[in-house]
Amino acid sequence: MKDAKIYREAGIRIHGLRDQYGLTREEMSELVGITSKCIYEIETGRKGFSAGVLLKIATAFQVDCDYIMTGRRLGLMCNIKS
Repeated sequence: MKDAKIYREAGIRIHGLRDQYGLTREEMSELVGITSKCIYEIETGRKGFSAGVLLKIATAFQVDCDYIMTGRRLGLMCNIKS
C-alpha cells in the first residue's frame, strides 16, 4: 500500500523531530492536542492522520507540512491576496 508507506515514513520524520526537540510523547501531545497513544501510533505508522493534525504537528516543530509528508524542505512562502 502506497499510503501506508507514506504514513510510515512521515511517522519516522515526526519521531525524529520530537527527539530533536527533546520532547516526550506526553509533552508533544499537549502541544498538538492529541493523545500520546495517538502520537505513538502515528510515529510507528500504525495510524494515519488528518490534515488538521498534520498542520498542528508542523506548526509545533516549525516545519512545512511537505517536509513531514515527503522529507523535502521547500521553504517557499506565498502571499495570497483574498
